[in-house]
Amino acid sequence: MNARQRIFSAAVRRRYALLANVASFAAAAAPFGLGLLVLHLLAPEGSGLLAYVVAAAALAAVPLLTWLVHNRLGLAGNATLRRRLRERIAHEGHEFPGLVQPLFVGFAPGDRPLLWNGDTDRDIGFLVAWGDSLVYYGDDFSFSLARSRIDIIEPTHPSVGMGRILIRWHAPRESNRAFTLVSREAADMRGARRATRELLNQLYAWVARPPEEAAEAPKLGLPPTDASGGVPVDAAPGGSCPALLAMIAATTVAAWQVSAPLIAAARYAHALLATGAVFTLGFAVLSTVFRLLQWAEERDEADRAASW
Repeated sequence: MNARQRIFSAAVRRRYALLANVASFAAAAAPFGLGLLVLHLLAPEGSGLLAYVVAAAALAAVPLLTWLVHNRLGLAGNATLRRRLRERIAHEGHEFPGLVQPLFVGFAPGDRPLLWNGDTDRDIGFLVAWGDSLVYYGDDFSFSLARSRIDIIEPTHPSVGMGRILIRWHAPRESNRAFTLVSREAADMRGARRATRELLNQLYAWVARPPEEAAEAPKLGLPPTDASGGVPVDAAPGGSCPALLAMIAATTVAAWQVSAPLIAAARYAHALLATGAVFTLGFAVLSTVFRLLQWAEERDEADRAASW
């Protein structure tokens, strides 16, 4: 399939990753800004119980609001992607078995957590247990995998990102192949975690079922194994160390320049919130730099794979 025809293209993944990143940092900065506004209006001198209550409320709101935004925007655009892919699959004439409901999933080759343009899913598609095979109709590729080729189905618990379902399988005269799945039948990240656990239980139940000789699945080829273009989730991109040191130094100097006059004036609540706002802005800039460096590495990796 031509890259321009893809629904879950690199540009789409980057756009949604950038949206989630910007919105999360905006959510982290908002309590500091709102707290400073409230102090300016109600406690301009920055002293008294009210000033410290406002500062404490702002600090408590930062992690909560950030989590709420990330939870919601972690699957931004998911409903649109699902609908467009389902329409295209139907337009191409693909069918699913009558009484079985296909599940919308994210797919990634290999057993290591990787990022493709800021997303841990290399592809999106619909998965269904069709007799004795797993059938997947995706945006970029499709496959069918016989139950007899599956060696292990187990959950993963990565240190970074959401847990996925690992499926190890073998091809004729070859072993140690793997891919991971995550359910996207959800509106937010909490729902996706719950749906992924349900999918894992459904796969366990399917593996334990007696063979179904009569239900013959379509022949679509084996799952892809090429993980080129992906970078490890927890890997620091090249140039990140100098960028980190420079941003920490710049942010510390800026925070001191902003807070020093406030501390001198005994406006400690103002100083606390202003420092928090400066550091949030600094980490937002640093995160953007890291993401740009990571995308550059992904592009280099994809170019190297294409040149072979």
